[in-house]
Amino acid sequence: MKTFIIWCIFCFLPLSCAVKSKQRAEYHFSGKNEWGNMANSFKHPAELESRIEEFLGIPYLWGGNTREGMDCSAFVKQVYAIYGIDLPRTSILQSKLGMKIPKHALLPGDLVFFGDVEKDSVTHVGIYMGSNKFANATTSQGIKYSDLDEPFFFSKYLFAKRLNFFLY
Repeated sequence: MKTFIIWCIFCFLPLSCAVKSKQRAEYHFSGKNEWGNMANSFKHPAELESRIEEFLGIPYLWGGNTREGMDCSAFVKQVYAIYGIDLPRTSILQSKLGMKIPKHALLPGDLVFFGDVEKDSVTHVGIYMGSNKFANATTSQGIKYSDLDEPFFFSKYLFAKRLNFFLY
């Protein structure tokens, strides 16, 4: 019996060390085709859009955090708070969360970041909605939908982050 136990330990111990830890599938894609397939099969969450519509038209106010006026990071923080997710208050701190994803793989709910491309410094954040549009707080028109290909946003685009939360 003792010999059998020792034999089991020597046979199965190396196997247990070789087993990889479980990884969440949504975070581990190796190629463009996998990202593209996932993005193409994802259905636009109408519920998220209806939540964002509650904020449309709120005027921009730097440092603001109320319905009377708010900035981009306050807008993102408040939308995520609806779903019980507490994000940091600034776009710089928000940009440190989640996993960077390629632009061609954006899904609704991903955070898109903009700023000084040469310095890679974040100055603006929005929530991607699908079909190349994102919701954000603009200085000229308040909270609205914008397009990633608008010249201003196209030239200031830095990266996108995916947080593991309700949409995925």
